Amino acid sequence: MLRALAHPLRQRIMWELAARGHARAADLAAVTGAPANSLSFHLRTLAKAGLVQESPEHARDGRDRVWQMTHPEGLDLPSVEGGPGVDPLMAERLDWLRGVLDESIPRDPKATRTIYLGAVMLTKDESRTMAEEVVEVFDRWRELGVREVAAHPDGPERVFHFTAAFVGNPRPGDAVRDVEVHDLGGSVAGGPDENGSIAT
Repeated sequence: MLRALAHPLRQRIMWELAARGHARAADLAAVTGAPANSLSFHLRTLAKAGLVQESPEHARDGRDRVWQMTHPEGLDLPSVEGGPGVDPLMAERLDWLRGVLDESIPRDPKATRTIYLGAVMLTKDESRTMAEEVVEVFDRWRELGVREVAAHPDGPERVFHFTAAFVGNPRPGDAVRDVEVHDLGGSVAGGPDENGSIAT
């Protein structure tokens, strides 16, 4: 799975499918600028890895190939220290985050960019509940976007927004004891060049 996601264009495909619900290679070519035949190859590669699948209910006929994420609720990516593809994925995510924070990624006048940094004292159960509620809010708006893109595919005012949420501890320099990590899903890997929102 990680090897399939190591290519930046495949990461972009996954993000676009997450935001749009389903798409053809030609649709993805229009938004990424990559050739449709190249996107078809990368979609087949993602399909072999079990990450995307055909969506015949959205096809016009038997020759029309429409794709969607196999798990639209999100991916639970394995944590494999030093495994193939891990470093490129982490580098892509960090580059996007750094670009948003230092404003090196240009703002899109049609998009909103919001950064929230905070701190809160919670129990483990409370912090997990908070994180789950944040994910639910993101998912509700993602599903609205999927519906609206399907209803109005050429709407010029609807643009890609990348969203991310980080909840956790410890603070830098704190000792770590019995750390348990929970992945709430809803993530793919890396991220495209568009603007977005960070809640952390």
